[in-house]
Amino acid sequence: MSDTSSLTARLEEVFPSLSPQLRLAARYVLDAPDDIGLNSMRTVAAHAGVHPSTFVRLARELDFSGYAQFREPFRQRLRTHGDRYSDRARNLQARKIKGDASETGSLLQEVLQTGDLNLQNTLSATSAEELSDLAVLLDSARRIYIVGMRKCYPVAYYLHYAFRMFQDNVVLVNGVAATVADDLRNLQKDDVLIAIGFDAYTRGTVRATRYAASVGASVVAITDSPVSPLAEGARQTFVVANDSPSFFRSLASAMALAEAIVAYLVAEGGDAAVEHLTRTERHLEEFGTYWESDDTAVAAGGAF
Repeated sequence: MSDTSSLTARLEEVFPSLSPQLRLAARYVLDAPDDIGLNSMRTVAAHAGVHPSTFVRLARELDFSGYAQFREPFRQRLRTHGDRYSDRARNLQARKIKGDASETGSLLQEVLQTGDLNLQNTLSATSAEELSDLAVLLDSARRIYIVGMRKCYPVAYYLHYAFRMFQDNVVLVNGVAATVADDLRNLQKDDVLIAIGFDAYTRGTVRATRYAASVGASVVAITDSPVSPLAEGARQTFVVANDSPSFFRSLASAMALAEAIVAYLVAEGGDAAVEHLTRTERHLEEFGTYWESDDTAVAAGGAF
């Protein structure tokens, strides 16, 4: 069975004859195929509520030599699959066409509950040690480059904006006017490139990570799969869950991780970060950036 469709069909066929524990494992495989490809057997077993050995027995029940062979079709599926936005949008509209008020009425709850599950899954896949290591890496970098295009641009922009509040060595690779190559011209081996990208992966982001690796720079990937093209050659990879009942993948977990990265980097930056942040605040105050209750400039049409 070299593909997940035939594998899941076989699972459904043998399901009635399985033991209760194997049924729990099989049901989880059918309900959450992406989790099989994304996570370790121990993590998957914890999510399914069974002992890890249960998945070994399930794999052998399906004539696989072991769990690694069983898992491979799901990893391959992650490398190649990617629902089209139009297909996901049609699925949303189909809920309304059915005329079932409970279907459309539950959409808000489903979006929020899915977002909460994404956050929990991302938390379980991310350790404090990984974030501490990243903060040390970023704090010692000559320059930090950040790239995230199309749907991932908000996450990249947030990181760039927040970093610049307390340090100057940050470059946003945004590709405006097709300038990705220009933005990366001075990238060196003592720099770090943070790349954010989800399936379907933007070509410019993938090319940026490969270029960074080619010059010896450290690549940090924030992505949706350990087999993502952004993860190839990355020094650190953070896998964030991004499932959503909407047509667009959720950015909630990626934004939460970005907030955590900023917090860790500020903590690592010590007095220098605080002093820089103080100067930034003073500069913004001098420009009258923030509105106050006695603000007459707004009423008079003053400058932004």
